[in-house]
Amino acid sequence: MKPRNRIYLDEKITSGKHIKITEKLAHYLIKVLRCKIHEKILVFNQSEWLAEIVEVRSKTLRLNVLNKIKDAETSKSLKIYFSPLKKNTNELLIQKCTEIGINIFQPVVMEHTNISKVNIDRLRLIAIEAIEQSGQITIPKIYQSINFNDFIKQIDSNEVVIACTVQNNNMFMDQIIKENHAKNISILIGPEGDFSKLELEKIFEHNNIVEATLGKNILKGETAAIVASALAKENIKVC
Repeated sequence: MKPRNRIYLDEKITSGKHIKITEKLAHYLIKVLRCKIHEKILVFNQSEWLAEIVEVRSKTLRLNVLNKIKDAETSKSLKIYFSPLKKNTNELLIQKCTEIGINIFQPVVMEHTNISKVNIDRLRLIAIEAIEQSGQITIPKIYQSINFNDFIKQIDSNEVVIACTVQNNNMFMDQIIKENHAKNISILIGPEGDFSKLELEKIFEHNNIVEATLGKNILKGETAAIVASALAKENIKVC
């Protein structure tokens, strides 16, 4: 029977290792998940391992790592550039896009961005929970915010950025990915007030940015990010 619980451990995991868990994670396992002694649990960090709970106390818990279950899959990076949103919507964006398979998040401050700072530590915790839930192994990278001009400068020559704009209504993501399957694919999502006129000009002029549509409806930022991520992930699999 597959273990019912699965957690990320921020340390090296090897067969036969005894691991002591304390503080918030111990509280979560003991009080929330109701883990018991001799129960099997999955732990992961770069690879996934089967472990057994060998001791449970009021505020601590000990694991014995048994054997490796699987290694992380090697796959192309899938990055999303997005305009920071309000706290709860930022967290929703990170959670759902991580579940889908985005592994790099880069906030970009644009002219119509209302909130420029993001809580990286909090968003990383959200991403870890999403990875635990979705059965993945690799924790995504979440970077500090950069401005739009720096975003333009850092685009790699082997990277194609799909900018989801309201203005474009005839270029679809599957077509773009199919034509650029050998390159790294990234997604660009604008702020609630859409890209500014100057930003749209820079998007249109850049050789490595291609505009795409997500359909006729105008989507909120977090919805657009989730839809675009799902479409990109699915089409990259096909390619």
